[in-house]
Amino acid sequence: MSEQASTGPEQSSPGTTPVPLVHGQEALTPEQEAAVVHGAAVAAGQRRVVTVAGPGAVTCVQGVLTNDIERHGDRGFVYGAVLTTKGMIVTDLWVARTEEELLAILPAEGVVPGYAVFQRYFPPRLARTADRGADVAVLELMGPEALEHLQSAGGRLPLPGSAHAISLGGVEALAARPEQAAPFATLLATTDAERVTAALVDTGFTAVPAEAAELARVVAGWPRLGAEIGERTLPQEVRFDDIDGVSYTKGCYTGQETVARVHFRGHANRWLGAVIWPDRPDVADASVYRDAAAVGRVTSVAWSHEWKMWLGLALVRREVVPGAAIRACGADARLLSLPLPTP
Repeated sequence: MSEQASTGPEQSSPGTTPVPLVHGQEALTPEQEAAVVHGAAVAAGQRRVVTVAGPGAVTCVQGVLTNDIERHGDRGFVYGAVLTTKGMIVTDLWVARTEEELLAILPAEGVVPGYAVFQRYFPPRLARTADRGADVAVLELMGPEALEHLQSAGGRLPLPGSAHAISLGGVEALAARPEQAAPFATLLATTDAERVTAALVDTGFTAVPAEAAELARVVAGWPRLGAEIGERTLPQEVRFDDIDGVSYTKGCYTGQETVARVHFRGHANRWLGAVIWPDRPDVADASVYRDAAAVGRVTSVAWSHEWKMWLGLALVRREVVPGAAIRACGADARLLSLPLPTP
């Protein structure tokens, strides 16, 4: 995927204002959700690819990424974020390293602000950036059987924390596998998502809508730009320590001083937890109350056929502990730690 398609991202709204995101009971069928929870599912992800190439590409990315892309060598695949100088998240992203270039896999809302960071800090003689959103699609493979079916479809799997080329339905794709548990088993970056999806369906995958990836994200407890991640969010507030999004042993990067100070000398004032409701919540009101005191806000909501209840994520004050009975989105609820267990 070394061919450069364009030199900059299409302009779109960053969408960083945290608001609840609801998926109703009609968003997924029970069969589609069962494939995500118990089987193998493929969804067209809401992510876009920006490539970084050149003699200084790895060094430049290391200088802005909270994680260590060199940890797994020349095929590494890690999750992290780029930050402001004050340590606030600009966007989260996955980074896959190949022999030719690095692929920054960003949420759609994060392409413009993330690309701006690359342009600001990467000298063109060392690292050239290009938005590949127009010609490279990202697929999310989910479910406990996804890796088994992927191996049947395309042969050798990438090792945890790595990425390598794979052929599916006669189409080349980059398969990137997270080192630890994530909302997906593997990401695929390809120039022909339709043919790759068809090849996966032929080997047992169920094609599901994008809402499936969103539900998997909520259950796994991973933050999303524009929901859990806003303009003043610190990495530790949204589980970056738990989901291996920060390295405390690599060299310097933009915003590192604040992140290190929170880790070594203090604590985050908020934490990200799961919310469960037996009855439908009112997503027009994101408030979270504990004993009549406002203690946080709901950031994402989704209906689950498997759990037979409404699930959500909420940022709450650190003194509110898992297991607490709360009032969230105008309804009685309970606050739990993440990730949620399989039903």
